[in-house]
Amino acid sequence: MITNFSKIFLILVSFILFTLNTSCGKKVKKEPPVLPNKQEKQIDIYSKLDVCGCNKEAIEIIELAREIRDEFETIAELKMQKESVKQIRGLASSYTKLLESCFRRHASKNFIPSECNNLNELDRKRSELFDLGIPLVQGERLKL
Repeated sequence: MITNFSKIFLILVSFILFTLNTSCGKKVKKEPPVLPNKQEKQIDIYSKLDVCGCNKEAIEIIELAREIRDEFETIAELKMQKESVKQIRGLASSYTKLLESCFRRHASKNFIPSECNNLNELDRKRSELFDLGIPLVQGERLKL
């Protein structure tokens, strides 16, 4: 009887140890939390501009970039001022968004000169800024 009891006790203890060993040895895999798929819509702030508004806004962006650039004698001095570089990159990004939005909305109408769509002035100002080391058309990829 003792042997049967010992066998049963031994089997029971073995079973308990086995159960504890396997349950403690398992690693609980935590899956990353499922986040709702939020696709933020970027508000196209330039979508309501007409051709004249597009031209006016482009010139304003170029002039703002020119004002920042004119604060420094060389492009190297500008590059040393991180805040100014950040502002120029922001303007370059805005400029390319403006161009994309205006082209999407008005297509070839953007290239028709008019009293309010002075393409020569726009090109001249953009070229002057380019000659000073700031090619706005590169947008966010602008290297400074």
